[in-house]
Amino acid sequence: MMIILGITCIIIGFIFKAFPPKKINSIFGYRTILAMKNQDTWNEAHKYSANIFIILGFIFVPLQFVLSQLNLGYGYEKIVISICFVIMIILNEMHLKKIFNNDGSRKL
Repeated sequence: MMIILGITCIIIGFIFKAFPPKKINSIFGYRTILAMKNQDTWNEAHKYSANIFIILGFIFVPLQFVLSQLNLGYGYEKIVISICFVIMIILNEMHLKKIFNNDGSRKL
């Protein structure tokens, strides 16, 4: 399962890089309060999250081989996936807060 998820993350990352959502919307894209403040935060959030998706994908694929060699079951995969996506959100939000103020304006 993590191999499929890893490949999916890589594909989503490259899609976000090549075709990021142009306008803020509530259906498609990285949607958090800070990411949706304005177009600038939206664009930065997608640029950064695309890179994180690609990195996670390249982590998930070999991780599947490690977990399978340790004979760890499906339950562990779900825990690892959940932790990784929480880390992705935290990293992205930290990145946005480093660049933007709470109102969405760029820090000087």
